[in-house]
Amino acid sequence: MRIKTQLQTGIDLADRVKTILEFEDWTLHRVSERSAELYGNRSHSFVPHGFYRDLRLGKFSPSLHQLCALSHISGYELLDWLRVFGFDLNGVLRLQISLPFKRTRFLDPSLDNRNSWIPWFQDASGGPTPAGVVPLGRLIKPSQPRRLRSLSEANTRGFMYVKIGHEDALAFPDLLPGSIVRVNSEISEGTSSEEEGKALGRIFLIEHGKGLWCCRLRWLGKNRIIPLSSHLPYAYIELHIPSEARILGVVDMEIRQLSDTEQPAVLGDPARWRRSESWDQQERGLGDLLRRARRRAALSFREASAMSRKIADSLGDERYFAAAGTLSDYEARDTPPRHIHKVFTLCLLYGVQFSEFLTAAGIAMEELGTDEIPARFMSGSGRTGTGGGVHEIQIRNPTLDSLMAQFVELPFFLRGYLEQLSGMKRLSLRDFFWIGSDVAVLHPCLKGGLLVIANRNKKKVIRVRSLPLWRQPLYVLDTRTRGYLCACCSLEDGVLVAHPSDTEVQPSLQFRNRHDAEVIGQVVAIARRLG
Repeated sequence: MRIKTQLQTGIDLADRVKTILEFEDWTLHRVSERSAELYGNRSHSFVPHGFYRDLRLGKFSPSLHQLCALSHISGYELLDWLRVFGFDLNGVLRLQISLPFKRTRFLDPSLDNRNSWIPWFQDASGGPTPAGVVPLGRLIKPSQPRRLRSLSEANTRGFMYVKIGHEDALAFPDLLPGSIVRVNSEISEGTSSEEEGKALGRIFLIEHGKGLWCCRLRWLGKNRIIPLSSHLPYAYIELHIPSEARILGVVDMEIRQLSDTEQPAVLGDPARWRRSESWDQQERGLGDLLRRARRRAALSFREASAMSRKIADSLGDERYFAAAGTLSDYEARDTPPRHIHKVFTLCLLYGVQFSEFLTAAGIAMEELGTDEIPARFMSGSGRTGTGGGVHEIQIRNPTLDSLMAQFVELPFFLRGYLEQLSGMKRLSLRDFFWIGSDVAVLHPCLKGGLLVIANRNKKKVIRVRSLPLWRQPLYVLDTRTRGYLCACCSLEDGVLVAHPSDTEVQPSLQFRNRHDAEVIGQVVAIARRLG
């Protein structure tokens, strides 16, 4: 039965590829001849005349170079071709975000499917946005789905996204291990002479010999900086720009999980740890890229192999697993793995961007196709659709536009991660609360807050006095006199007490529990602006 299924899958795949190529007036014979002209009939990029036959056997998977050749010849996007051949790029992206890692690493939003349809919204009322904490459902309501490509066209600022590793928490507790942060690359290392010797208040993303740090800096002048940690005992390390480090941008937004926070770890003797790897930005090929990326991820071959097992189990395909010896072999040569599954495993393990991997493998990115494969040819390849019954009607929604403007750029690629971020299986608008700009800040992480997710099943108030403020649970309260509040709370003799972060500036707020106020739910995630 399994062999029959594999054969049927291979036949369907061969027919789909044939249909896509014929739509552009390409026969397999012409594609094969064209690939021989471009790359040679003995190269990894050559598409053989028996390509369809091999696919129909159900055991053949094209190489990375062959798919790049198909993209170049057909003019269609490489990521679309990957989806045609059954690669679960959404699953790869989800693992990239959710897997725990020691070191801070880049996320790769480019893997998101821009042609998918996603749920969208419109204004729930025509009035102005209320001040303070407001249920998001009062501001917007579900509307017709929209194609992601049309929504992400405005995301042209070139922001970078990284996930903080638990060994790189220099900005703790302003940034927590596991937090996803957005970096504005338009702001780099430029500082004025007046800032020399001062600790800069903004949090910067810097790249150095062993990876990435999000931290504050002390600018010493003459292109010298010291990364600072205000709460953890990291040693002062002086870095020279650009020979030892470079500043990539300023952190301007954090998406923080509050339900299950990771504890930071401080490396012993960080000065020796930093100097053990020379800083060299020169490109030396794929093997060198993988070796440097693995060292910056602080993974041994054995650790990387064990993590690849988790990747293979999560994606349900043994081909994503890589033995320790196999990983070592990849660093000794400059050719990519035969199976594309291993390519994604390497990118996941070491935090390498897919485009960076392609460039290091000798793929000319500018030669790849840019057109979208028509949706009717993508059945069974992971593309979601609406059956053609949805039209993208543009309706003016000033409230929704105003909310989106507060984010500047929406990280749509995180939408599949929201359930894991919140720890909730089913999310709805009722679980989201908007935080207005003039809200009373009763907790440090609410400063610059934009949006919180509240778990309505967690209404029991807990306050552990021995824990620091950043670890105290946050709750959304519905009060009769002050509207909605977001604060740390305690329940004392039937009195619900909302505790501000600084009692010298603002006294505690007291309400009769379930009379003057009630707990809506515990805050499990927050998105907030920084700087």
